[in-house]
Amino acid sequence: MIPLRTAAVALVFPVLIATAGCGLLRTVAGEFRMTMPSESMKPTIEMGASLTVRRTADDYVPRLGDVIAFIPDDWRGITPDALHVSRVIGVPGSTVICCDSQGRLQVNGRALDEPYVAGPPASYVKFSVQVPPGRLWVMSDNRHIALDSRAHRADPGQGTIAVSGVSGVVSPPSP
Repeated sequence: MIPLRTAAVALVFPVLIATAGCGLLRTVAGEFRMTMPSESMKPTIEMGASLTVRRTADDYVPRLGDVIAFIPDDWRGITPDALHVSRVIGVPGSTVICCDSQGRLQVNGRALDEPYVAGPPASYVKFSVQVPPGRLWVMSDNRHIALDSRAHRADPGQGTIAVSGVSGVVSPPSP
């Protein structure tokens, strides 16, 4: 007869190994999970939603519309090293202007179609920005409450974030 303690260890140990293996797979696969920290991305992502984020590599090429998790390098008045979630609106070298006569953002002279924005106009804050090399202009979908690039225009990066500060691209949340 096997002592109860030995039997418990024999059953629990393989489960722990399997669980650790899954964690290793997720790291190797380049994903991590996070919880949406605010209402800034509503209605696209609800506060408290569990998100899967695909890690970005050093060769990440941002695309207009990517929803990213990032750590701002020079935004003042934020918690250091806290992950933020926003949408890429301006990539390096682009010009972003708010707004045209219909309340839409313009990127490089073309109006954006943004069905994901919580409500028109695209922004109450008027701005025009030329995105520097290696930087991004980000805005959240709940524009009327979000503290995104627009709220940090007076900071050293003029509201932009470093591409190298992008931790990953957020996968669309499951319904």
